[in-house]
Amino acid sequence: MITIVVISRLFYNKGTDLLTAAIPRILENHPNTRFIIAGSGPKAIDLEQMIETNVLQDRVEMLGPIRHEDVRDVMVRGHIYLHPSLTEAFGTVIVEAASCGLYVVCTQVGGIPEVLPSHMTAFAKPEEDDLVLAAGRAITAVRAGQVRTDRFHDQVRKMYSWANVALRTERVYDGVTGAIPERAFYGLDTAGGPSRARGFALIDRLKRYYGCGIWAGKLFCLCVVIDYLFFLLLEWCQPRDAIDLCPDWPRKTLAPAPDKKASAAKPDPPPPPAL
Repeated sequence: MITIVVISRLFYNKGTDLLTAAIPRILENHPNTRFIIAGSGPKAIDLEQMIETNVLQDRVEMLGPIRHEDVRDVMVRGHIYLHPSLTEAFGTVIVEAASCGLYVVCTQVGGIPEVLPSHMTAFAKPEEDDLVLAAGRAITAVRAGQVRTDRFHDQVRKMYSWANVALRTERVYDGVTGAIPERAFYGLDTAGGPSRARGFALIDRLKRYYGCGIWAGKLFCLCVVIDYLFFLLLEWCQPRDAIDLCPDWPRKTLAPAPDKKASAAKPDPPPPPAL
């Protein structure tokens, strides 16, 4: 029996409508499969009605809202984590799922494609048919033993840690305050070697924006194209070589504060002599 876990706020932007439409089809195509759903929200009633309509009470378990400290106990009950979100900046929950040894099926929107390596995830477009197909491929792969989920925890632990986050945050502050050179901060090789800074051609950027959602992706691509055409117009009217650059003025340095301990240790001057 393959268990698919879903832990999410049951809102529209979290793809609950997609989930409601996909669950009956996934269970119909894969009889030895069940769902565990945890979370609360206005879309919970839609899931409950779907369960009643399709008589899936013995194959879909609704847990309701759970505490964060109980998330791990729910995740380890499953084999696959399904994340059908329509918009997502990062998706901490899929990192937690992979750390618990679950194969992740998620929509290819926002920053999700950059969170985990490809061998831990199966991507789907934010569409019902594609989500059903991706879930089916994941179920087949897990059942055939093609995915080594037992290694996920150690791999995720090396990729994400609060110590690493603290170091990267400290580096940002060092770059802003000028503690490290600007070229080093932006990842440029001052020795003339290849740059470590990530750069994307326009077509690559458009592909990434297009994956941000059904309608949002198209809107983002349209905005980027318009901005790029406007940039070309400005470059033609006023080339960058003809623009005066603002000089980099010297930064003001503050005098060191006086040492209070040294001032306290210094004896008071003698009083003036009496006349």
